[in-house]
Amino acid sequence: MKRYVLLLIVLFLFMNVSGWAQGLSVKSAELSLSVGYTHLANKSFTIGPPQSATPIAGAMDLSSGKMYEARVNFYNSKRLGSELLYGYQYGGVTFKRNTAPASSFGVPLQVHTLTLNLLYYPFGDLNSVWRPFVSFGGGAVIYRPSSGGQRAAKDPLQGNFDTFFETSRATGMVAIGVKHPITKSIGFRADAGAELTKVPTFGLPESSGQPNASVLPVGGMVLSERASAGIILYLGK
Repeated sequence: MKRYVLLLIVLFLFMNVSGWAQGLSVKSAELSLSVGYTHLANKSFTIGPPQSATPIAGAMDLSSGKMYEARVNFYNSKRLGSELLYGYQYGGVTFKRNTAPASSFGVPLQVHTLTLNLLYYPFGDLNSVWRPFVSFGGGAVIYRPSSGGQRAAKDPLQGNFDTFFETSRATGMVAIGVKHPITKSIGFRADAGAELTKVPTFGLPESSGQPNASVLPVGGMVLSERASAGIILYLGK
């Protein structure tokens, strides 16, 4: 996680210094607060030898649901903008055994997203009533299980995992949106897009040569579809 945060800080400083060199003004400062919904794709898996002589089909379901977002815009021009995004979602992750005897086990989960985004405005100018944009960027997603959920996951009578802890993953996102000033100090913003992240494994190996080891044989990427709407506070006006 530390390397992702350090990379964001370096990119933030680079873009900030570049912005100042091009005449960055405090008038460009915006704080956007939004509420929305995120839909997370689920992952299926099969546990085979040496953990099980008979293949066991299962699935890892990451909860979809309400999310909250805060963005700080620190540079605007006629065509370009840049911002920091923090997103929060409280949900959970559920592990399902689909092979008989079927069962499931869930862990409460916080999902934190931190990205640095570049915005491109294809139409209009700084004073336009409607400012549609395309945004893209990257950063990190933190999947943080609750302390009680971690204990339950490692409990032999519940999850029976050897280990279970927070997972951080690099992420990339792309979105479209629109900004619309309502008054001199307040505006409206809407975003819709997708985020791609390597699937979290919570410290569990995808495979192991030890018959008694806990494994989570999932790989690839998790696609998150996101949509949100909220207000803009024009801090520099």
